[in-house]
Amino acid sequence: MSGGHPVQERICDLEDAETAARLLRDRALDLALRQTSRRPGRPLPALAERAVLIALALHERAERAARELEECINYLEAKPS
Repeated sequence: MSGGHPVQERICDLEDAETAARLLRDRALDLALRQTSRRPGRPLPALAERAVLIALALHERAERAARELEECINYLEAKPS
């Protein structure tokens, strides 16, 4: 989206980043679940543990994007037309 308002362009980028991070987070959690479903009560396999750590990092990335997105929207709402 070229030629538009820089804040509006950033909003589009942030929406995409948030969506992508949440989808990848969900995939990482699914992987961890698949790795642990056959091992109830036992320590997490290394792959499952790494998948959980990745999911946490992706969750934080999505949350940062959501916070920045809210700040951009607040900026546009407060800006006089």
